[in-house]
Amino acid sequence: MQTKKPVAYIPSIGKTVVKKVGTRPEKVIDLSLNESSFGASELALRATRERCNRLFRYPDPASTDLRNAIGQAHDLDPERIVCGNGSEELLDVIGRLYARSGDEILFSEYSFMQFPIVAMRVGATPVSSREENLTTVVDTLLDKVTDRTKIVFLANPNNPSGTHIPKDEVRRLRDNLPAHVVFVIDSAYAEYADVEDYSDGIELVEGFDNVIVTRTFSKAYGLAALRVGWAYTSPSMAGEVNRMRGIGNVNAIAQEGAIAALGDPDFVKMVCQRTSEERQWLTGKLASLGLTAVPGVTNFLLVRFPAKSNHSAGAAIGYLEKCGILVRDVDDYGLEEYLRITIGLHEENQAMIDGLDKFLGLPDVG
Repeated sequence: MQTKKPVAYIPSIGKTVVKKVGTRPEKVIDLSLNESSFGASELALRATRERCNRLFRYPDPASTDLRNAIGQAHDLDPERIVCGNGSEELLDVIGRLYARSGDEILFSEYSFMQFPIVAMRVGATPVSSREENLTTVVDTLLDKVTDRTKIVFLANPNNPSGTHIPKDEVRRLRDNLPAHVVFVIDSAYAEYADVEDYSDGIELVEGFDNVIVTRTFSKAYGLAALRVGWAYTSPSMAGEVNRMRGIGNVNAIAQEGAIAALGDPDFVKMVCQRTSEERQWLTGKLASLGLTAVPGVTNFLLVRFPAKSNHSAGAAIGYLEKCGILVRDVDDYGLEEYLRITIGLHEENQAMIDGLDKFLGLPDVG
């Protein structure tokens, strides 16, 4: 089925606080944007502060040291790595390179909102495939592939559901796509996926000239403000993406921060471990309140609320906002009964649970 025309993506901070005061007050607990509440490595903070002393110097337009650092950290060829102003820039570049008006860009039903937006930007037709239990189904994706399909986007783990498909299924999808289709595996939340059957998909690049894997420093590394993403692909596709990306697209401060962050793997390990612990704790607390969290492997939970009552998702987001807590509605995905809640620090999660407990204790008049 073809998707509906996507609405403009407006993060929760844009929907609420910015309209009122123009910035995010310090007292607000923001669990709406999937940022890491654990912050960034002290090594990254020191490196960015030091680079600010040389603001008159241009950044390396090729991100050479950063690509080398990524290559060393992941045992990859730096010449096949392309860095971007966030992974979203790279998704946009891929769309502009490989799709045109009249082509189709395919993704699963509740995929990352940027996928249909990329299609609309280049004049291609966004096409979605049915999911089961808010999870991508490889066979339904393959059933939608046509001669017009030029790109297949797979977010694994997915946003906003937090679900993933096993590495064997991702491989099966790759193996059954026609050679003319570019297969993009967006693994933005890979660090958090603490299950044995998961892979970020980088091993699937080898031997194929139509597979691209994208990653980011915005999530587990806590560098969302710096906007650093990267892609790994074949030598020929890396050259094509490099020629299309912006010149000097990753600024010097961002490059230094990301390089330093890679030098502190214990920090990222701590972030992921604590996030996993909090995810389990939150899932249990939500269940005790009568709410269902979709089983996921990311730093957020997709939570279902009663559809027809004053305890709905829409009512909950308004109540929490009054308590100074921001969460993300997913109406633009067609999931009106759900809220996406970022996993924060324990005290932030406790405050959110306390708010929901009070909200759900209100008389039901619906």
